[in-house]
Amino acid sequence: MKTYILRLGLLSLLLLALTTVLFYEIFNPWFNPIFPFIILYFFVFNIFQHSSLLKTKEKRPSAFTTSFMAWFGIKLLLHLTIIIAFVLLNRAEALSFVLYFASCYIFYTIFEVTSLVRSMRSK
Repeated sequence: MKTYILRLGLLSLLLLALTTVLFYEIFNPWFNPIFPFIILYFFVFNIFQHSSLLKTKEKRPSAFTTSFMAWFGIKLLLHLTIIIAFVLLNRAEALSFVLYFASCYIFYTIFEVTSLVRSMRSK
């Protein structure tokens, strides 16, 4: 779990650095101060999700698939709720928020799935 958190932190720092460079140098008009908090949100959520899935795998390996699909559904509904709430409350910055949130979702989901596959193969 420690290596997962370290790698996830590295991904988060990389995304934060990329965000800083891109939005301060190229896409400055579309920068939103909430962007670093989106990275923090995904960091915390993925740690919680990953630890829960690993505990399920250790206790009852047969229930892992069901747990993974449940987490996937919860994650989609929660993220969609956050996106809709932000869009309704802040229409002026909605497009940049949705695009940034979606790109973070893709990066973190790819990282989570590859980490889970790596974890399943090693044990």
